[in-house]
Amino acid sequence: MVNDDDMSPEVQRMLQEAQAMMTDEVMEEALRSKAGADPSHLATLLDLVAIGITNGAWRNSCIENWHAEGRLSDGDMMRINSYTTDAIRRRLKGWCIESGITSANSTALARTDAEDVDVLAGRLFRWLTNAERRLPTGMTLGELARSREDLEEYEDHADRVLGGFTGQMEDKGVRFGLLRTACHGALACSRWWAHPAWPDRVDRFIRVLDDATDSHWGSNGERKKKLGAEPPSVQDRDVMRAALLESPWKLDPMAAEWIVDAGIGHMTPETGLPAATASD
Repeated sequence: MVNDDDMSPEVQRMLQEAQAMMTDEVMEEALRSKAGADPSHLATLLDLVAIGITNGAWRNSCIENWHAEGRLSDGDMMRINSYTTDAIRRRLKGWCIESGITSANSTALARTDAEDVDVLAGRLFRWLTNAERRLPTGMTLGELARSREDLEEYEDHADRVLGGFTGQMEDKGVRFGLLRTACHGALACSRWWAHPAWPDRVDRFIRVLDDATDSHWGSNGERKKKLGAEPPSVQDRDVMRAALLESPWKLDPMAAEWIVDAGIGHMTPETGLPAATASD
């Protein structure tokens, strides 16, 4: 991680100018125009904040390296990422209640301060790095890490990211920091569960499954031909849709793997369905 002292004065100046351009209003407009999200709606904002924290403090870490090494499959990642997003979202909501925020309007976040967020970040860190925490795949985080060194590598990453999450709020306020994290979630993770575009993605995916001529399968449907037989829980479209919308982490491993292989994350955009970004 590069410190300010390692940067040239010119680079520091450019970064300061870029930071100055990031206002609440700029980020609110980005959420509306790029993600179809209403940043004034507290629940929507917290959904995107949860995605942003999950992507930064969990997925974009050595976890992704472990995935590449084969410790986790693509289906495992979908289940674990959605599970982690949900757990962080629930903790965000609980923190809001403890902070006396009962309004549906996110402007109520102005009542909180950076010290309040420090408490939240500490809770998130302890939960994320708990070696005994059991993942939806059945193994614990410690078992996934395989060694104390690997676990410490993840702990260091989570500590840096959550420290940055709270640090950005000291100068510009809690709502600014949450909006910035929400923009991260909205723009970098447009294919994730809990994103405003996810229900449209799920519905399009289900329609595509029953249309072998859809362009999603390629010009001759070759992509669908390469898939194995549909698992039983995929054959029941209503059950699959409910699981994808409400709790993808509860999908059985075979179904999760098949759904990812079928390309739910690579649907061609429709109205209201943002194109996937490279970091999704």
